[in-house]
Amino acid sequence: MREADAQRTYFDFPPQIAPVKCSLLPLQNSPELNAKVTLIKRILIDGGVTFKVDDSGQSVGKRYARTDECGIPFALTIDFDTLKDDTVTMRDLFTMKQVRLPIAEVSVTIRKLSAAQMTWQETVDQYGLVGAVAAEESKE
Repeated sequence: MREADAQRTYFDFPPQIAPVKCSLLPLQNSPELNAKVTLIKRILIDGGVTFKVDDSGQSVGKRYARTDECGIPFALTIDFDTLKDDTVTMRDLFTMKQVRLPIAEVSVTIRKLSAAQMTWQETVDQYGLVGAVAAEESKE
């Protein structure tokens, strides 16, 4: 259970042994976003990264929660910014923090994280935090 919210449970698989390394979460079902999902799937397959696509109609927050409960260490959100700049948001299971990185770097980054060749903090240092957490940390 998460310390701040006991209703938010997660399965604590270290990335090194997690059978599924990431989930793909398109923001909505649209031909443009689905084309990016297909591209990312190909990149992950070619890179040997296991993944699960969750394109259910539920909110991204609920899909993050489902990903957490399955012990999938990373979640990739494909959104409208992806269509503009070929980047995705990657969320870490343990910290719930997010970075934005180029699609072309997703596979190698997840492989390095999963092989303990890179830490999440190094990922944050390289790409920077996004979202509410980044805004909060910039105030400190």
